[in-house]
Amino acid sequence: MEKRQVIHLDVRADTDETLEQVATRVGQALNCTFAEVEQPKNWYPHVAEVFGLKLRLIGVVGIDRKKVAKLVGYVSDRGFYVSGKGLSEHDQVDISAYIADLLTMRTGLQWYRPTAEDRAAEGRWASAYDDWLGGIEDQRRIQDLYE
Repeated sequence: MEKRQVIHLDVRADTDETLEQVATRVGQALNCTFAEVEQPKNWYPHVAEVFGLKLRLIGVVGIDRKKVAKLVGYVSDRGFYVSGKGLSEHDQVDISAYIADLLTMRTGLQWYRPTAEDRAAEGRWASAYDDWLGGIEDQRRIQDLYE
């Protein structure tokens, strides 16, 4: 029996636009509508569903403190989790390169696949933000990340 395929994506765009503006552009490009939702720790991603994927658009701080729009997508349909096997029983298909090209053409922003350095910079920002929320870091360090 052939394995089912599931798709996922993980792309970025450097931009000074608000997350709402980027969500509007991406929504028009992919024919979907993003809605802002509250998550734990005062985190407000924009989410949408399109072609069986749940999309999350969030603002992060990247390399050299640049503002980055991060778009990730993963399978949201419970049918892919039948019999408790999870997604490990499926062939994973990364459509990031295609989505980066499509969004670059349709949104006017330059989208790209993140490198290890991009992920490390985002991780440092996320860690500092978590520390600040927990009262470990002072607010100046977080503001430094945004400026």
